[in-house]
Amino acid sequence: MYKHITVLKHELIEMLNLKPGGVAIDCTAGGGGHTQLLLEKLGSEGVVIAFDRDQQAIDHLEQKFQKQLAARQLILVHKPFSNLESFIRSQKNELVIQAIIADIGVSSPQIDTPERGFSFTKDGPLDMRMDQKQTTTAESLVNTLNMEELKTILKSFGEEPKAHYIAQAIIREREQSPITTTSRLADIVKAAVHYKSPSKTHAATKTFQALRIAVNKELDELNNLLMQAFSTLATGGRLGILSFHSLEDRIVKRQFNKWAARNQKIDFHSIPAHAKHSTPPPEGKIIKPFPLKPSDDHQIDNPRSRSVRCRVIEKL
Repeated sequence: MYKHITVLKHELIEMLNLKPGGVAIDCTAGGGGHTQLLLEKLGSEGVVIAFDRDQQAIDHLEQKFQKQLAARQLILVHKPFSNLESFIRSQKNELVIQAIIADIGVSSPQIDTPERGFSFTKDGPLDMRMDQKQTTTAESLVNTLNMEELKTILKSFGEEPKAHYIAQAIIREREQSPITTTSRLADIVKAAVHYKSPSKTHAATKTFQALRIAVNKELDELNNLLMQAFSTLATGGRLGILSFHSLEDRIVKRQFNKWAARNQKIDFHSIPAHAKHSTPPPEGKIIKPFPLKPSDDHQIDNPRSRSVRCRVIEKL
């Protein structure tokens, strides 16, 4: 059973300003929560294109939306969302895209399935692949990368202050035998990390996040998505992104600000004299000045939503 609580479902869709009969894209369809609302908002004449690289999600969506798929109201694409632009170009009809959304990060079914290897709370193979056709796994990274490569991943993708000690422990332990399970890796990290006062989060949290991001190239995918989505949108169309940690949100915030020409530093030495009093016009308008966060009630119902941030921009 594919059970996933969609975060900020209604709030995000309401910010898209959708009109019936249009075309919208859900880049991370997952359990279909946002997809369902997009279909309802666009009506029987509208079309939703839904991407997901996880076969488990695609199987679920095919069952959930049999009627809409048969009516061609919904088009499922089993590919990473970095294929967005190439897929749109492949369509025979020129599509006017009203809205594009993406719920970045790992889904509850992925976390809750031990065999997928995403969680340190459930023993399973050290996998972490969102697309199980790809070859790189967390196990392959943990057992083949050198000290500096491991430290870089832990620091860059996990913002782990104890990266040196964790990488050192991983290399020491794998010399005894390969690290192949989530529980063993979690135990290694826990033994390597020492804080003066107890932490509320598990010692392996940042390590698992870092490896998951590295395995799935999540930040590269996000950067690709932002550029492709904004160029694909029609004028007046809106792009909405849900991010779950600071690395993702920082990328989204920086790019949205750039499109909206907010807080941009201009090198006046490189600008011709006659143009120095003008600034580049904005390409987009940020819908809310601050990111939307889940309410206290929402966080109680779904504790995994506590870190989510929602940002929406309109293409001018």
